[in-house]
Amino acid sequence: MKITCKQQDLSRGLSIVSHAVSSRSTLPILANILLTTEQNYLKLSATNLEIGINCLIDADVSEEGSTTVPAKTFTDLVNSLRQGQVVLSVAEDSHDINVKSTGSNANIKGMDPSEFPLIPSAEGGEEPIVLDASLLKEMISQVVFAAADDDARPVLTGVLVEVQDEKVSFAAADAFRLALRVSPLPGHDATHGSILIPARTLSELARILPSEGAVQIIVTPNRSQVLFHTEQIDLVSRLIEGTFPNIKAAIPKEHTTRAVVETKEFAAAVRTVQPFARDSANITRIKISAGEGTGAGSLTLESTAEDIGNNITTINAAVDGAEQEIIFNVKYLSEVLAILDTPEVALEVISAGRPGVVKPVSPADYTYVIMPMSTNR
Repeated sequence: MKITCKQQDLSRGLSIVSHAVSSRSTLPILANILLTTEQNYLKLSATNLEIGINCLIDADVSEEGSTTVPAKTFTDLVNSLRQGQVVLSVAEDSHDINVKSTGSNANIKGMDPSEFPLIPSAEGGEEPIVLDASLLKEMISQVVFAAADDDARPVLTGVLVEVQDEKVSFAAADAFRLALRVSPLPGHDATHGSILIPARTLSELARILPSEGAVQIIVTPNRSQVLFHTEQIDLVSRLIEGTFPNIKAAIPKEHTTRAVVETKEFAAAVRTVQPFARDSANITRIKISAGEGTGAGSLTLESTAEDIGNNITTINAAVDGAEQEIIFNVKYLSEVLAILDTPEVALEVISAGRPGVVKPVSPADYTYVIMPMSTNR
């Protein structure tokens, strides 16, 4: 194998596939990156057996071939090289690679590429779902944080993806909250069975996706894996088996009180009470008060730490409905406000013992449900 490519392209490609390199596997080959020539490209591949990532970079291919190299050593070397041309060559009947660039000539011991696990393709898979990369990244960011981070209930560590009625929905939940984002999918009238994608996979995907362009989402024929495909990047992930909780049943269909507040002001108020809430199980009391004028009112947040003190913060709100008081985990409020970029959000409440709902005041179809904490505390 002999190819020439740009240092900056190689460095970028390695940073992408490194998200799938295994650091703790008992299989030494999983700590390596597979290098393969493919037409006028160099294909970089890595897998930890949970996810696999392929990335194509432009290259001048003089001799075709493949090898695998230790990910950390190769990446550290490439990142230290000067910008410009890099020549990679592997002698016939060898797996060792020579890396030559301006002022540097290195040799790295490789391993037999035939030992590298096959990263599945989605050939023959279901009809692709096509989303804009920026929309997909936004949808991921608005739900993944609500997924459970322990494996006690594996289905809750995943994100439920459904396509029906020309809409695609992403939903994640743990025992205390649920996040749902729905987006139009015009022209896509096929109904797909729901799939459960590990939230960790989607977090990695959001980090490596380009900021623009189309992304194809393809489920493999046996419905055990999903492929995300762009012009230069493929990410393959296993799917989670199991039945996700009924989302529709968990979302309140009505409310008795609705308060609309400025998103930044609400987020700032949450930050002021959070230091006190941290020492009292994150308990924060929220009081919604209607004002004398139409739509006038206030939202008051209060947190008390027995050994530290307390904080009461009040912000203006456009309130529709009766006065309400409810207790939320302040962490769950701060996390949702951190990912909403609309000028205003609405907080909808039924009663102290029923779930509350946070929604952006915008055309985006997003719903965040929070279970209340006990009022006996």
